[in-house]
Amino acid sequence: MDYESPWQEILLEASLALPVQLPPPGFEVYKEAESDQKAWRNQQAFDHFSAARPGSSRSSNIAETDKKGQEMEAAIDQVARKRMNDRTYRERCKKNKMETERNLELLSKENDRLKGENASLKRKQHDKQNTLVEVLSERLAGAKDGDLQRENTQLKSNIALLRSQVNDRNNLDKLQLQEKNAQLEHEKRSLEMIVQALCEKISNEKGADEGDLAG
Repeated sequence: MDYESPWQEILLEASLALPVQLPPPGFEVYKEAESDQKAWRNQQAFDHFSAARPGSSRSSNIAETDKKGQEMEAAIDQVARKRMNDRTYRERCKKNKMETERNLELLSKENDRLKGENASLKRKQHDKQNTLVEVLSERLAGAKDGDLQRENTQLKSNIALLRSQVNDRNNLDKLQLQEKNAQLEHEKRSLEMIVQALCEKISNEKGADEGDLAG
């Protein structure tokens, strides 16, 4: 009884809402038609109520309609979830792409910075080497000029000595010793200049390495 009451009330309201074709009040059959109309309305309500009872064909149609509605709602919900998952996936891919591009940009900037520092260090080292070569070249040129002047002076002295004392054996030995001493002095100065140049080169390279480590 509890199950049938809601359906009965709904069907009664639906039957009451149906249009009624009544004859004009002036006819004698008005009362009889009104009575027949009430009977027909009650019959309609009963028929609707009976059709909606469990086990009836209409009840089966209602159950089938409810089942299809539930299936449709499930399909709609599945489509909505798929769309949400697709949107979430696209957003995640977009975020990963943006992050990858940002990392690539940072790496590119860092690479450019390191290339610039490397080029700058190479230029500095090249400049130092050029400066060292120039200094050594100037010193060697100056040494050669000084050696030539000293050699010329020594030769002039030797010629004068030979002319004045060509027959003096002692003077000849003295001349040979002077030539030997002059040669040794020349070799000594050359070696000293080479050693000094090498020391300066080592000192410059050591200073450059310490500067790079400090940087």
